[in-house]
Amino acid sequence: MELIAFQAAPSIQREGLPYWIFWFMLLIIMLLFVFIFLRDKHLRMRISTFLAGARRRSILIRLRYQLKKEKHKQAEFFRKLGEKAWGEDIHVPGSDAVRGHLKELFEKRDASQLEWKSAFAELEKLHKRLEETIDHFQKKVEEQIALKKPHDELLKRKKDEEKALKKVPEKDRAIEREIEEVRAEQEDTREHIQEIDDAIKEIEAEGRSKRHDIEKEIHYWEKKKGKIQDKIKENEAQQQEHYYSLGWVLQEQRVNSPALAELYLEIDGANHRIATLERRIETLSGA
Repeated sequence: MELIAFQAAPSIQREGLPYWIFWFMLLIIMLLFVFIFLRDKHLRMRISTFLAGARRRSILIRLRYQLKKEKHKQAEFFRKLGEKAWGEDIHVPGSDAVRGHLKELFEKRDASQLEWKSAFAELEKLHKRLEETIDHFQKKVEEQIALKKPHDELLKRKKDEEKALKKVPEKDRAIEREIEEVRAEQEDTREHIQEIDDAIKEIEAEGRSKRHDIEKEIHYWEKKKGKIQDKIKENEAQQQEHYYSLGWVLQEQRVNSPALAELYLEIDGANHRIATLERRIETLSGA
């Protein structure tokens, strides 16, 4: 009874600090930090310097990215200017060497394109020959299969005849001879079938050999065509570099030509933006 009474007694609740005291203390601590910050001039300067430095670095990263983009645009304008001048046959002092290189590159390009067309035509012929070869040997195999079909049917009939003769209840000498004749005919038919099967194997082997030879030629010309394509791409890349060089000379000389006027404006705009960005970067870097 005493144990039951002890268990039934309500547990004594432990009292703690009210929540509002905790938040009040936290507010006091925060106010102390603010007070210290306002009183400590050096701390304020260090924090301000740190934040200003982070902001400056962020601005510098953005400006350098913009500068890189503008320089890329400028290079594109130089290339377009050189390409336009080459297409319009506009000459400028100091560009003879670049124009000479461009002329050589265009001659190489024309030769490579003719070579590529020749390789492409040869590949077309080879692919057509391969299809014709496959069709030719396929037809020869089909002809042999057609020749084999009657022999297969005859062999089946002879097997059926042999089974029927074996089922005869009382076999006399005539039946035995007939069974032997049927078996001989089966053997003769099997020999004919084997001859046709051998002929089919020979045709298939010859067809594989012919296909292999043509496929080797196709592989050779595919590889050659790929090399020519690489040469053309390399040639085009060099052309772009020489267009850039020619464009640089033209924007320095500023040949008076209506065909180039718009590109000159684009280049001037790019040059102004680049100069502005470089000044801002220099100012921030030295700050």
